[in-house]
Amino acid sequence: MPIRRNKRVQKCKDDRFSNLPDDILHQILSFNDAKYAVQTCLLSKRFKNLWKTLPDLSFDSMNFNRVFCFKRFVLDVLTHRDPSVDIGKFSLTRRDRIDKSFMTKVIDYVVSHNVKDLSLPVDWGEFRLPQRLIECESINSLLMETFRPEILPGHWFGFVGLQDLHLSRMQFRYESQQPFDPFSSCPNLRSLYLGDCYLSGFSVFRITGPQLINFSLSNFIIANRGRIELLAPMLTSFSFENSIPQCFALVDLPALSSVNVQVFLPQQFFRSNPTKEKAADALTNMFRVLRHARFVTLSYDTIEILAKAPSRLQHQPSPFMELEKMKLKMQLGENSIAISPHVTAYLLSASGYHATLEVEVERD
Repeated sequence: MPIRRNKRVQKCKDDRFSNLPDDILHQILSFNDAKYAVQTCLLSKRFKNLWKTLPDLSFDSMNFNRVFCFKRFVLDVLTHRDPSVDIGKFSLTRRDRIDKSFMTKVIDYVVSHNVKDLSLPVDWGEFRLPQRLIECESINSLLMETFRPEILPGHWFGFVGLQDLHLSRMQFRYESQQPFDPFSSCPNLRSLYLGDCYLSGFSVFRITGPQLINFSLSNFIIANRGRIELLAPMLTSFSFENSIPQCFALVDLPALSSVNVQVFLPQQFFRSNPTKEKAADALTNMFRVLRHARFVTLSYDTIEILAKAPSRLQHQPSPFMELEKMKLKMQLGENSIAISPHVTAYLLSASGYHATLEVEVERD
C-alpha cells in the first residue's frame, strides 16, 4: 500500500507540472542548455514535441565530449524546430575555434527566424561575419567574444536596431590619423560594455552614442597615448573597472548621474614620481569629463593614486560640481587609509550638496 500511495502522489505531481501552459514550460526549459531541454521529450507525450517550439535556445560545447557531436546536435535541433516559431534568445558557446560552414548555417537560421537576443562567445578565428547578420534589424542585444574589427565587413557595425552591445577580449588595431568610430552606425545603442580590450594604431577612439545610457569599460588599454572621446549626451551611468587610467577627451556629459571608477594599478606604478604623476593626471582628466556625476564610487587604488601625487592636485579644481554622495570601496584586509585633506578637498569641495563620503568594506 505505501508503494501505491507514493505512485499516486508522484503521478499527481507529474500531471500538475504537465498541465502548465506552454509559455510557462518554455520559460522553465529556457534555463537549461538545449541538450537537456530536448531530453525532456522522454518524460511524457506532453513533452514529446514541446522543445520544438522553444523560443530561447542555449548551446554549450562543454556539455559534449566531442566537437562533432556538438555541431551535429545544434544543426539537428535547428532542423527539427517548428519553422513558424521565431528565435527570442539564442546563445552558442564554443571554446575552440569555429569552422566556417557550421557557423554560416547557424547564422543563416537565427537571422531567418528574427533573433532578438544573440550571444556568441566563440573563438572567431579568421571567420568573417556575413553581411546578412550585420544588416539583421531584429537583433537588439548582442554579445561577442574574441572580437576583432577584421571580422566585420568594412570594420564597422551595421546593427541598426541594436540597443545592447557586450564585447569582450577585443583587439582593435586601426592604422589611421582619423578617429576610430566603430559604433556610429548603431544609432539606437543604449548600453555598451567593452571588456579585456587592447587598442592601438590610432589617436582617438570615438564612441558615438546619441541614445547611449550605460557605458562600461573593464581591463581596458589604449596604446600609443590614444584617447577616448565619448559623445553620449544622454549617458547616465559610467563604469571604469580594473584598468589603468586612460586619457579622455574633454566632452560634456550633462545627464551623467552614476559613476564607478575602480582603477587597478600594479605596484611598479608607484616606484617613480613621473609614473605617479602621469597616473594622477590621467585620473583627474577623467574626473573632469565625469564632472556632472551625483553618485560616485571609487576604489582604494583610485584614492591612493591621488594621495601619492599631491603636487598634481594643487592647481586642480574640484571636478564634481553636483556630487551628492561618494563611496570608497575597500577589500577586506587592505590597510585603512586616512584620506589627506588635499584629496578630500579635491573630491568634495565643489559640490553645493554637502556631499558625504562613505567607506564600504567588501569580502572577496
